[in-house]
Amino acid sequence: MKLKKAIACVGAAVLLVAVTACGDKGGPVEIDDPKPTSGAAGETAKPKVNMTIMGEFASSNLSETDKLLVQSIEEATNTAIKFDIPPSTGYTERLQLSLTTGDLADVVWFPSPDDASFLKAVKDGVIIPIDEYLNEADNIQNYSYDISWDALRVNGDDKVYGIPRTTVIRSDGYWFRKDWLDKLNIQIPDNNEITFDQMLDIMTKFSKEDPDGNGKHDTYGYGWAAQPDKSIRPVFQNEQGLYGWQESDGGEYKYMNPQYDLNSDKYTKALELTAKLFKEGVIDPDGPTLDGGKVLEQFQSGKTGVIDGFAGHYETFLNAGKQINPDFELAYVFVKNEQGEMKGLGQGTGLWGFWAVTSSASDPQRVVDVFNYMLSDEGWDSIYTGIEGHDYKVENNQRVYSATPLETFVRKNMVRRANDFMFFINPAMSEELKQKLLPNIEKAVKRIVMSKDRNYTPAIAKTPPYLDFNKKFSEVTTKIIIGDAQSSEYKEVLQDWNTKFGQTYLKEMNEYIDQMENKK
Repeated sequence: MKLKKAIACVGAAVLLVAVTACGDKGGPVEIDDPKPTSGAAGETAKPKVNMTIMGEFASSNLSETDKLLVQSIEEATNTAIKFDIPPSTGYTERLQLSLTTGDLADVVWFPSPDDASFLKAVKDGVIIPIDEYLNEADNIQNYSYDISWDALRVNGDDKVYGIPRTTVIRSDGYWFRKDWLDKLNIQIPDNNEITFDQMLDIMTKFSKEDPDGNGKHDTYGYGWAAQPDKSIRPVFQNEQGLYGWQESDGGEYKYMNPQYDLNSDKYTKALELTAKLFKEGVIDPDGPTLDGGKVLEQFQSGKTGVIDGFAGHYETFLNAGKQINPDFELAYVFVKNEQGEMKGLGQGTGLWGFWAVTSSASDPQRVVDVFNYMLSDEGWDSIYTGIEGHDYKVENNQRVYSATPLETFVRKNMVRRANDFMFFINPAMSEELKQKLLPNIEKAVKRIVMSKDRNYTPAIAKTPPYLDFNKKFSEVTTKIIIGDAQSSEYKEVLQDWNTKFGQTYLKEMNEYIDQMENKK
């Protein structure tokens, strides 16, 4: 299933963070007439099929634009679609109950191929493979990442157990306080690219040279946060060439992650740099106790001058910052690695969850056909721009979009197209703002380096002894970064890991990667 390089002119869905039509007050936008693709024609000749879709969305109720989209899909595919949307806070429990009782929708959403309830459902035959139904699903195949299919082959039989809900794989850059840059007379190149040394120099000045002009030493160069599991990691891994699992430069294993490499100092050097920046007050000392939301708050309130983040958030971040400080301004910057290359690790496997067809589906082929239609040019145009008469009107052969933010709980969260960075642009956005955002979003998509592990977890890493030992990595990493241990202590823990678990872990990981790479 080779991904075709198709970045549609009509773009994709509305920006998730509420970049709305307010940007141009509902101004006209030229129409791109969608051309029908496979999945749209001939569906009405088939008998009508009823199906239920169970998913997790921001609201249990469909908005008006959601209802109109579903109606258009039903008409195009000759189906009757019902949604089962539990409250988002109780979705996991409701899904587990459905799997246990057998009272299942035709297709259900799972957050990850590693989800324990999903893997059990596959083993029990509750979730079925869909390979035979994908033969007629060109759009699903064309607009999904190859790496996503690998992630959905979970049963050791080389069969696919889900329809990707694709996310556009990116490696984002950094938000800088432009008002601070201006205060310190620091110029950023027109291409928004700087070297790693320049980045470190700017952050140091943000920490030491009173960029907000209040006469106090109360700012830090960089805002960062703990991981969801409360562990902390070295900062600036992209810039130091830490790209996960790649071909090694030699040694016992063909593939290696610097984090597990006894023969490399790349990871320990990253730890040392983070510890140095922490000690010097260049990075926020509260970072290990913060989450992402708090990091953003501190950036907008003027405690930190740089955070990493998505370029498409410009309008939302700018408006929030100006409410606190009218002088708040933003610059978006990419930082080259130590070799001067514009590279960054692409996160994940291109999945923002996925849709699994259940054994209760009366017609699995038609379920797949519905998702295939949504990714056709006709279906995608409705998902991206909405429905004429509600989301936009046509005047003089131009689409004029609603200036009122619309609630698109389902419309923009069912499917996405791989590599279509236009997804992040509201079709109603002003051309001026589009031209400001698009180059940065495109660069974030095109600069990615993918880790070859495809989020695979060796069996030994799921055992209680391994999980218990793994806490030692978190403990020693934290101690090194806050200055309570030397970087050499990480290597001591790594050596112990290698003796107890590492050889098995590395062997299995290499076998898996080799198998996946040879499929290309």
